[in-house]
Amino acid sequence: MLAKFITSPAALLIFAGLNQTAMASDAAKGLTSSAFMQPDDIIEVDPNSARGVIRPGQTAEIAAAMSGKLISALYQDGQYFAKGAVLAEFNCTRQRAEESALARAYDTLSLKYENIRELYSAGAAGELEVNIAKSEMEQAGAEKDVIEARLSDCSVHAPFSGYVLTQHVRAHETPAVNAPLYSIIKANSLEVSVIAPSAWMRWMKTGTRFSFTVDETGARFKAKVIRIGAAVDPVSQTIEIKAAPTEKIGRTLAGMSGIAKFTPPQSSTAPTASDPEKAVK
Repeated sequence: MLAKFITSPAALLIFAGLNQTAMASDAAKGLTSSAFMQPDDIIEVDPNSARGVIRPGQTAEIAAAMSGKLISALYQDGQYFAKGAVLAEFNCTRQRAEESALARAYDTLSLKYENIRELYSAGAAGELEVNIAKSEMEQAGAEKDVIEARLSDCSVHAPFSGYVLTQHVRAHETPAVNAPLYSIIKANSLEVSVIAPSAWMRWMKTGTRFSFTVDETGARFKAKVIRIGAAVDPVSQTIEIKAAPTEKIGRTLAGMSGIAKFTPPQSSTAPTASDPEKAVK
């Protein structure tokens, strides 16, 4: 009777389903024991480490102080420049011609003023004529100063030594006033930004030293805390810490990330089960 039941189509389907369920259960048990019960696969997190990123210490957006055609904009992304280098230069032919004309007008009005003043001394001119001549000379001088100030904007000089992050313009373009020309970063001004647990505020302070290992290059250098954030993130219970390298950092670039390893004071270390007396206190 049992043989007849097993050989029926419905019974065969039921038997196959039970068999597959049993095999899946055995496979799950094997997976649990092999994948989740291996102590060597457990990753331990260092409680005194935190993630950090390299950020530029000083950046600047160099903008056009005038509108005109660019003669040159030589520096490209990633290129180094020295302090005072000409980053960009405008075509200022018209402004220089205006300066020359105003300089000659100033010289002419200066001669006129001196002549009228001599006539006034001789009684051949009135005081009003002297004052008018002087005012005309001073006005020409002021206009000449304005043009000279504009000419100083024809060449854009680097405020410090550094690198070009982004070149926004090219030669022969005509940017508008206040249009960005370059985004630059100051050389040797990189900082380390670390997102640390707010509980570290018990012992963290300005001057605290730590080591930082860069993910991309594997380079390791020492740094010290120079600024601590003014507020704690209430959701993640973290605070931002800014630090400065205290030794050479090699080919480390802004944007690279890594791990900051701290050594907190012993008095700030939490008690453990192996130290029951300290835990009771």
